[in-house]
Amino acid sequence: MKKISTLIFLYLSTFVFLISCNRPSPDQFFQTTVLNTNVLVGFATERFTKELVDNTIEFPDVPASKKNGDEAQQIIQSKIGYIEQTIQRIEDATPPDEDGETIKVKSLELYNFVLPVYKKEYLDLAKLCDTRQPEADIAAASTRLIETFGPTFEERYMALLELGKAYAEKHSLNVSFGN
Repeated sequence: MKKISTLIFLYLSTFVFLISCNRPSPDQFFQTTVLNTNVLVGFATERFTKELVDNTIEFPDVPASKKNGDEAQQIIQSKIGYIEQTIQRIEDATPPDEDGETIKVKSLELYNFVLPVYKKEYLDLAKLCDTRQPEADIAAASTRLIETFGPTFEERYMALLELGKAYAEKHSLNVSFGN
């Protein structure tokens, strides 16, 4: 009987240990779900369009400035890859508490909102930049993107940050939100 009790104890201990391995600390969870959204800063802004355009500029007297013709698209592809990895990490994470569950949902909503925009509208915009289309065409595409997706992004982003601030305070995380 003692062997069975020991085996059951070991089995349950191993089970609990394995379950807890996927449960990040509040700090780790915060970094993945809230802090990593800094990669989205500039989404649906003229500043980000300017960054895409600036990365396609060549200077005739500077051979090192010669471009391959896909620099803006590479920027977008890098963001897409990072966002997809982040979504997977968030989906795989077990929130440390109930507040974390709400943050997980809101964070996934935000990332899943921007991902298709990067895959379609931003890739299209990047192609315009890489092929050096007229400035008016790039500006028009950028304006459509900003007007279509900017307000919803801002609303979701700010809601997540507010939840993140409360979560950081509750868990005594050393975080500054720039205010």
